[in-house]
Amino acid sequence: MSQDPGEAIRDTMNGTVGRIPSIANADAVVGPAQEKSGRIAIPLASVSAGFGLGMGSGTTDAQEGEDGHEAQQGGGGGGGGGAKARPVAVIELTETELKVHQVVDSTRITVASLALGAWTVYWITRTVRVFRRR
Repeated sequence: MSQDPGEAIRDTMNGTVGRIPSIANADAVVGPAQEKSGRIAIPLASVSAGFGLGMGSGTTDAQEGEDGHEAQQGGGGGGGGGAKARPVAVIELTETELKVHQVVDSTRITVASLALGAWTVYWITRTVRVFRRR
């Protein structure tokens, strides 16, 4: 006996969506807290996940098709999602003090620098062209 296509899609999506919490978690990025020489290091991460899905359904018409069977129309569905996790800080804890060390994201700094450079070149070029036309 074959499985209903809608049920197969639901099973697949439930399996996929059910795995998101195990994939998108801080331990997947930074790992558990560590203790060494009387100091405890607790890593912190920013985690986000999102997903979407759509489904359709099938119908059976009361009229018979050309082959003598009821005419049927199928349906389907699909979905997708994503998860993102990145380290943001490490808490250093001793008996006497607590320190928070921020994790610097060099990729974001590089991309922002390139964007600023491109914006600056655009405006300088535009300004030079305007003055040349006068």
